[in-house]
Amino acid sequence: MAVRPAALTLISINARGLNIPEKRSRALRDFQKARASVVFIQESHFREGAAPRLTNSWFPLGFFGNNAGTKSKGVVILFHKTVPFVHQATLADKEGRYVMVRGEISGRRYTFVNFYAPNKGQHRFMAKLLPIITDFSDGCLVLGGDLNVPLDPRLDTSSGRSAIPPHVTRSISKLLHTHRLVDCWRATHTEDKDYTYFSHPAQIYSRLDYFFLPHYYLPDLQLVQIGSMTWSDHAPVTLRLLSPLHRPTVPAWRLNDFLLTDPLTSNDCEQTLALYFQDNETPNVSPLSIWEAHKCVIRGFYIRKASEHKKHREAATVDLLTRIHQLETLHKESLDPAQLTDLTALRRELATLLNSTYHCHCLRSKTFFFAHGDKSGRLLARMLRTRQSATYIAKIRDVHGKTQHLPNRILPAIRSYFATLYDLPTPMTDAGRKLRSQKIHAFLAQHVTRHLTPEAAQLLDSPLTVEELSDAVKSSKTGKCPGPDGLPLQYYKRFAKILYPRFLVAFNAILEGYAIPPQTQAANITLIPRRVKMWRDAKAIAPSLY
Repeated sequence: MAVRPAALTLISINARGLNIPEKRSRALRDFQKARASVVFIQESHFREGAAPRLTNSWFPLGFFGNNAGTKSKGVVILFHKTVPFVHQATLADKEGRYVMVRGEISGRRYTFVNFYAPNKGQHRFMAKLLPIITDFSDGCLVLGGDLNVPLDPRLDTSSGRSAIPPHVTRSISKLLHTHRLVDCWRATHTEDKDYTYFSHPAQIYSRLDYFFLPHYYLPDLQLVQIGSMTWSDHAPVTLRLLSPLHRPTVPAWRLNDFLLTDPLTSNDCEQTLALYFQDNETPNVSPLSIWEAHKCVIRGFYIRKASEHKKHREAATVDLLTRIHQLETLHKESLDPAQLTDLTALRRELATLLNSTYHCHCLRSKTFFFAHGDKSGRLLARMLRTRQSATYIAKIRDVHGKTQHLPNRILPAIRSYFATLYDLPTPMTDAGRKLRSQKIHAFLAQHVTRHLTPEAAQLLDSPLTVEELSDAVKSSKTGKCPGPDGLPLQYYKRFAKILYPRFLVAFNAILEGYAIPPQTQAANITLIPRRVKMWRDAKAIAPSLY
């Protein structure tokens, strides 16, 4: 499997409250769609001891700084499931003004700090915060949040001036310079103008949201950009950094179960299957090859259908986002009240469109919890399960005892080990096949003392029937992860009428001596590093991997 370097994508946004379920769902979906690795959220408005759940399967790890008294302020740092963050320490403000997290990502130390400055006395707040950060931080420091101050009113406001006293901005700039912290957006956009907040009473745009990096980590900076204001009154700020992570160039594909429940897609799939088997079932071709080839056809069919569904579902959303971005750009320059009215209407239309989808998802989740919440099963196991250790392999020891750190050396070491352990045997000659058969019979004669009756032996040697195959598939549990073909068990159950006869022919062809294709015997192997206290058991199982 080929890999490529992966960057860390950080997003910072003032959420203006996340106590509404639909708004939380929309925020998390936007973060996922933006491929965010780490998310900084300000003004979550969560109260300590009564905060709703903000993490989900995409962002399973979160650190919170909530207000102890009221639903105000509040800061959050979320980590995506693909980020192997190893947590070391956390420091949170009781008033919900900041939260700091220290840990490692693939052996490299990071400190993430999310803050929300007050509306007044911002320089005093930063004077107290920065020394705390200095004592707490270790490794690469990423400081982000809502400063509530345009550092350079000439460039960071649409009017060219600010109501903030000049000594406040000068004091903050001096503090940042003393601690060697650089405004990332301004470092890459020296004379550009863009803003993250619009004040309706003053009719002024301002840039209040920032990312700061120590100047000696600026070589890691790849991209900084400001997005559009949609579900919040602040625009998100996106920061991309170089990282020691690597990702597969081609992710594994699996069939979306939603497509199996769509009647029109299912009808088209039945026609595609019927036409495929009608055109390809010939006596000169192995039934096993025909069966494996049909999976390629179905994968292509469902990839096309998924793309059509996605385009149809997102066409209206993309159109609204484009119009909002264009109109927002014009309004930042002209401050025309008519454009602001149109912009507000477009944002309201986008919220209505998206909230209907999120509301359906919430109702579906409530129904699922109502049906399964009081039963011991997978749902309860997931709720009780603590977050497992990071699955990212930063280093490995090969069969020669050398520790390898580079991905292009780690992958061959893993592949070599499992090739030796699980790979198919090389083609054998007739003499080798006869010798192996003799060894098998000698082993069975020595260790197997009980023998089958002639009736039982005949029953086992007889070809499979449709009833036996149907019972085997029906008794199998759904929800399991599919193999390399990406087709789950629901697919075989949904199209049983068409697939079972061909599936049966492919199974019985093995008894007739047809060779099994390598794709049929392929499997996905996922490595899950053990915790430190369990490494002794792991070494006994796979010593060459440790």
